[in-house]
Amino acid sequence: MGSPLGPLLANVFMCSIEENLEQHGQLPRYYRRYVDDTLTVMPDRVTAGQFLDTLNSTHPSLQFTMEVEREGSLPFLGTELLNRAPKIESKVYIKRTNTGLLLHFQSHVDIKYKRSLVNTMVDRAYRLSSNWSFFSEECDRLRGVFHNLKYPKPLVETTIKRFVERRISSADPCPSPDVPSEIVRLVLPFKDQSSANHVKQQLNSLSSKLSVTVQRVFVSTKLDQQLKQHEIKPPIVNQQCIVYEFKCNLCDAGYVGYTRGHLHERVEGHTRKSSSIYKHYHLQHNSEMPERLIEQFNVIAKCNGKFDCLVNEMLYIRMRKPTLNVQTDSIRAKVFV
Repeated sequence: MGSPLGPLLANVFMCSIEENLEQHGQLPRYYRRYVDDTLTVMPDRVTAGQFLDTLNSTHPSLQFTMEVEREGSLPFLGTELLNRAPKIESKVYIKRTNTGLLLHFQSHVDIKYKRSLVNTMVDRAYRLSSNWSFFSEECDRLRGVFHNLKYPKPLVETTIKRFVERRISSADPCPSPDVPSEIVRLVLPFKDQSSANHVKQQLNSLSSKLSVTVQRVFVSTKLDQQLKQHEIKPPIVNQQCIVYEFKCNLCDAGYVGYTRGHLHERVEGHTRKSSSIYKHYHLQHNSEMPERLIEQFNVIAKCNGKFDCLVNEMLYIRMRKPTLNVQTDSIRAKVFV
């Protein structure tokens, strides 16, 4: 076991070399790398050998080796690349030293991990195979591997069958070139992967029947949060010891006041008949007060106590001159020189 930083440091080191080669125009046109395994396309073996010498000369500690195509085949990262000019096909690469040693069915491990292993190997075969023929060949090999590991045949066959059915049903139908396919997006709550796969199959079947492309968008939210009617809570600005301002939504009238409690509690106090705001709506506009009266209030100052509230209230009344305030000098401030 090496250091966890090994792959990261190797990647950083190789990136610096690649940048230097690219600056000098020595990097091949097709160049792909994973950590220290590199895949390139060269016109001939002489050019490939020259590039190998270039890599080995970039640092005294580097010593790359090269493997070239043999009989139209080249292994790379568990994949066997097949030269089928003008295209490249791929299938699962099995080393000669491979013993087929995987998790034995009679081992003391939960059954869900054994099922997951079968599904993972089938999924790997599908992803690395460029066509169904190669995928079928790998599935036949996996049947023999799991048979040697004492896996029940129905378990293996059912897993392969379900995987193939999911892949076929999830394949998007080819749209007609004459009739454009309409796209409908559905936002659905995500419950679990099994439910998501089932919904995906049902919507794909519905899409083919209606000639409509249904795109699924799963969001990680609980359904009860969307259906439950939540109580509207007061805004966060409802703090204690504040100076607030009221603006009438029907005219330019205003009011400045203070409260040592919460703003929404003070707003409820202004709905009483003795309030100047209540009288303003009923006498000046002959109208009821707004249902969301709190939206007409704004916090204009946060204070540290009652005296601070009184001083700020008086200053804002003098500065803004609200028409609904009766008292303008809440406190007589004394200035000591």
